[in-house]
Amino acid sequence: MKGDGFLKEILKNKENYEIQIIYTEIKRDKEGEPDFMDFEFQVDENNYFYPASTIKLPIVILTLDKINELRSKGINVSLKSKITLSPLDQEMSLIQKDSITSFQNLIADILLVSDNSASNVLIDFIGYNHFNAKMNQAGFNKTYLNHKFSPDPNYTIDWEIKTMFNDLISSNEERDIVTADDNILGLKKGEKKFKDGIVELGSLDFSQKNRSSIIDMHNIIKRIIFPSKFDDDNAFNLNVEDYDFLRYWMSRFTHEDLGNKFTTDKKYFESYNKFFIHGADTIVANKNIRVYNKIGQAYGTSTDNAYIKNYQDDVEFFLTATIYTNKNNIINDNVYEYEETAIPFLAKLSQSLYNKLKD
Repeated sequence: MKGDGFLKEILKNKENYEIQIIYTEIKRDKEGEPDFMDFEFQVDENNYFYPASTIKLPIVILTLDKINELRSKGINVSLKSKITLSPLDQEMSLIQKDSITSFQNLIADILLVSDNSASNVLIDFIGYNHFNAKMNQAGFNKTYLNHKFSPDPNYTIDWEIKTMFNDLISSNEERDIVTADDNILGLKKGEKKFKDGIVELGSLDFSQKNRSSIIDMHNIIKRIIFPSKFDDDNAFNLNVEDYDFLRYWMSRFTHEDLGNKFTTDKKYFESYNKFFIHGADTIVANKNIRVYNKIGQAYGTSTDNAYIKNYQDDVEFFLTATIYTNKNNIINDNVYEYEETAIPFLAKLSQSLYNKLKD
């Protein structure tokens, strides 16, 4: 990192950019068993940052968990089996017909292109209260869910989900809002906010929005990559096939496998959803480097959470980092320094660490 002037300049203003970083070096013994050494930079679990789409990863995990729970109760459902989606509000059926999909397709769309609509369906499958209780029970008590993802044309729809055998499997529950503790810093973002087409004085309050911590994110991804290291915790009801499934889809480039349907939309370039290593590059230069990750970007905050592995050069490490860019201090105006600052920072940070290990 010493030779990169761009990184140096950003890190000079680390407080203003609200940067938090966790890096884990992985050493393996003669038997190939991994040992972790963690390094933290400006990590503070009491300093709020908006998790955006990074929280979709635990949504996917708890989807797999609930499928296993349903199967243990005798319900015939799996990742690949067809499910039907119907709007709970009958008036909605006039504009949104019932549709048929599978959990595999929904999860693939989430991990390939961070699809909001697919994520919102899974929220109705799991349930807010179930999500929050399970995450707390698993030890991730800084991660909770209060709302769905927008934009989504069906944002206001609550979905009723059934198997093809007509078993009701969605939660259809009343949501309990989790409010952030008063001791959490940074819950109010911006000096002004864009609302209903005009700029208003005053910050945007995040105290009842979704939340996660960088430590929770980092430990969740460790568990996905090396579940055997955490077997005693028994945090999630996942089997070997579930972990293989998660790792497969997290490591795909956009146009691989089911992602070939996204090749016609220029928005979804080959390395879409990979801030680390690839950054703003639209074509993958080295496919030997796999980034198992979930990004998030909204309200000026950009975050990536990943296990990075080059199987050919035997380089591997974990990295989670977040940065806030909002020069004009207006929140929700979609004028943030993503392209010129946030994405290059995350890309160069990961590239620097990768090159250090490779050399």
